[in-house]
Amino acid sequence: MKKLIIFAFSMLPFILNCQYSNYYNVDVNSNSRVSGNINVNKNVNVSGYTTQTIKTIDYGALANANAIRERNRIEQQRITIEQAKYNDGKERQKEILESKKALEIAENPTKAHEYGQFHSHSYDYLNKGWKGLLAFGYKSFTDNLVIPHKSLFQNIGQGRWENISTDGINTEIRSIYPYHNFKQIPYLSSDEMKNYKKKRERLLDYYKSHNKPIKKNYKKNKDKFKNDLLRYIEICDSLDNYLARGDLKSLLSTNKYKEGQKFAPTNQLSDSGIYHKTEVVKRIVYGNQGFRSTIIWEDEFEICITDNYVAFNNNVEYRVKVRYKADKESDVSFQDLEGRRYYLSKFIDKHVASRYLNKEIKVESLDPYFPKRKKYNSKAEFEEALNLYSK
Repeated sequence: MKKLIIFAFSMLPFILNCQYSNYYNVDVNSNSRVSGNINVNKNVNVSGYTTQTIKTIDYGALANANAIRERNRIEQQRITIEQAKYNDGKERQKEILESKKALEIAENPTKAHEYGQFHSHSYDYLNKGWKGLLAFGYKSFTDNLVIPHKSLFQNIGQGRWENISTDGINTEIRSIYPYHNFKQIPYLSSDEMKNYKKKRERLLDYYKSHNKPIKKNYKKNKDKFKNDLLRYIEICDSLDNYLARGDLKSLLSTNKYKEGQKFAPTNQLSDSGIYHKTEVVKRIVYGNQGFRSTIIWEDEFEICITDNYVAFNNNVEYRVKVRYKADKESDVSFQDLEGRRYYLSKFIDKHVASRYLNKEIKVESLDPYFPKRKKYNSKAEFEEALNLYSK
């Protein structure tokens, strides 16, 4: 597996004055007009205005504004194509046909699925760099999906698809490897997981600060050697086997993302962020009944709507992450993000629902060659063995 490396620049010379949006704090008795500079195509009869209260946002009008901008963008491309010179007529006709498809997609993004291309991608732990697939409970599998038409999403590598709107909203679809729970690891609730993490941290603290007892250091006290060795082995076995994962309810829980709650972002540049809104709705994920859990948030640099698609079936977890985000330095607002999401979400729902796995070869038991802590004299020796195994 390739590792994502994040570089932190500690000497970055800037002063941050973080101000959060109040878009989701509209007074219940007030109405605000939603407007924008929209170049309306004369063939599309759509108002660029809508009304918003704390209870209602006219997502339809916001989405239509996106359709108009996309149509105008594609229309300009079509004109360029028709005016361009080609080596032969077939090439020109092909480009014109593609531009017509793009115009249809601009008005109805779900067409990107209809005009997309079916694709199967196989993963195998025997291939170079993919040994880590075993940690997901798979030796190999094939992920089947429809690649969206190129006018809507571009493949940017490592299972990610990207769309950037004319006003700078970045929409990213990110595939997450399925997880087969071959170890029969228990699924814990949020409260149970907190207690589990505390216990595991105590075990890790002991393991990090103690090496494996050596008999020659206990010449005068053999009983103490046996007791210390037994304790060391028990802790090693616990760390290797005492694992847990969050259950479906905890994954979908919105309690930890309370409206107005501040949080510490995972990136090393931003000091703080805030949650604005959450919701959970039913959706089909990889052909299984599942859910879409939404978190709306921002930090010092970005505003973002994150959709996590999750489903469990036959001891396998399926997940897809989607993000709609924009730089805070731009003129993009949460209103624009909501409109973009509403415009694209039906296509994304369809894309996620239609994906499926086949040719699955699951891990049925632990690899006997996988390093076990108790066989090594120290944490450093174990990590060295683990690195060699991974290679």
